[in-house]
Amino acid sequence: MTMNIGWIKEQLQAAKVRKPVGDATMKLIDLIETFELSDPDREKTIEMFTILVNGHAYIRENKKEVWLPARPGDIKVTDQVRVRADAFTGKSGQSHNGRRGVVVGVRYGDIIIKTNDGKEPTLDGSHYSPYHLEKLVQV
Repeated sequence: MTMNIGWIKEQLQAAKVRKPVGDATMKLIDLIETFELSDPDREKTIEMFTILVNGHAYIRENKKEVWLPARPGDIKVTDQVRVRADAFTGKSGQSHNGRRGVVVGVRYGDIIIKTNDGKEPTLDGSHYSPYHLEKLVQV
């Protein structure tokens, strides 16, 4: 699909984006067009790019598991938790987002976990706000 450059520029002007944002957007559109992707593949590419460029995790959901937002006071030692896919951005997000573990302590409002997801490095004693976590519930 060939994009209408005039239309794109018009949209960027209407959005009143700064020049660096407009330039980067134009370059990304040019690059994506070089791959000649189908509509579904282009949509998935953009979805994955958006997730990864922000340092968020891609989590493939297991239909046998139910994850709910963690709430203060509702988490106890031995609970299985997961760091939200979008809890952090950038480098912190790459290290923590999507990681699974077991609660090993609750202190001063912090939830302390040890990861058990088989990924390296193992995070042992990492402290999180309950608002950054999801809790695995039994179905």
